Formats: sequence, C-alpha cells, structure tokens
Amino acid sequence: MQTTALTLYLKFFYASMVLIVISLMLFYVRGLTSEGKSSGRLKAVFYGWIGFLVAVAIGFHLLTAWQIPWVRWEVERAGTKADREFAIKAGGHKFTLPKGGIKVKTGEAVKFKVTSDDLTYGFGVFRQSGAMEFQMQVLPGHSNEIIWYFSEPGKYSIRSSEYAGPETGKMHMKDAITVKAEGEK
Repeated sequence: MQTTALTLYLKFFYASMVLIVISLMLFYVRGLTSEGKSSGRLKAVFYGWIGFLVAVAIGFHLLTAWQIPWVRWEVERAGTKADREFAIKAGGHKFTLPKGGIKVKTGEAVKFKVTSDDLTYGFGVFRQSGAMEFQMQVLPGHSNEIIWYFSEPGKYSIRSSEYAGPETGKMHMKDAITVKAEGEK
C-alpha cells in the first residue's frame, strides 16, 4: 500500500493539532490549580488559542473534505445510475449471494442491496490485506443500499461488521467479490 505525501501531511497536521490541544489543556489546568486566581490575560491567551485552533481545524476539514472518496459519491448519489446491482440477503447469521457470484470491473458503479429479516448485521467488504474497503449497517425491514466504485482489481471478502450474537464470527465469505480491471476478461 502506497503512502502519499498528502497522507503524511494530513497525519502530521492531525498529530500536531492533538499535541497543541493537549498542551493547551495542561496549560489551562496548571493555571486553575496554581495558588491564587489565574489572570485574565491567561484566560484570554487560552481562549484565543482555542478559537484559533477551532478555526484552523474547520478550515482544514473544509479544504480536505474532497480527499474522502465517498463524499462526492454521496452528494451525487441521487443522480447516479448503477452499472451493476446485487441483491444480498443476510439472515440466520449468514450471507446469501446471488447465483453466479459477484463479478465487477473497476470504475463501475456497483449497487449493493442488502436485506435482513431477523437481526441487525453489518455488511463489510474487505481487501485481501484485511483492510476495510467499505461497510454499512443492515437493519431488518429497511432499505439498505450503497453504491460503490472499486478502484483496485482483486478479490474481496465479505464479513459482518456488526455484532449480532455469538454466531457473528461465522459470517465471513472469503473472496466473495471479484473485481477485474477495465478491459480485462
């Protein structure tokens, strides 16, 4: 898995923000616990820093929100027509896939419609490395749909990502989804 410079930058930014916030909290607690009252200047500095950090954090989130891949998809979801649809049933602590399995190509808009008649389950799709590609909660009696674009070819497993009793651990289907590159047969 590649780590981009932007990913490292984001990690550095968030780590720096956490360290600054923790140091400010310690600074404020020290002022509260020291003998005598803390000065008005100390409070002004503290609340000024907090205001600055909140403004920077909100600005940073607004500027980097496009980095989250599903934001664009969710905004455009109402107008998105799926290239492929798969109906999957969850029940009795197992998933039932469509006959023929799930085979898609990278870049296709794939709609997963998962239903449950008995319990709340999770529908998690995982890469071979064990990293989660996506997941959604599956509620009985509700429409549980997600549209996803696979960007990398390979085999993906399905697991329940929601605890539904001691049998939940058996809800694992290895290599249940095959994703081929565009143009590959």
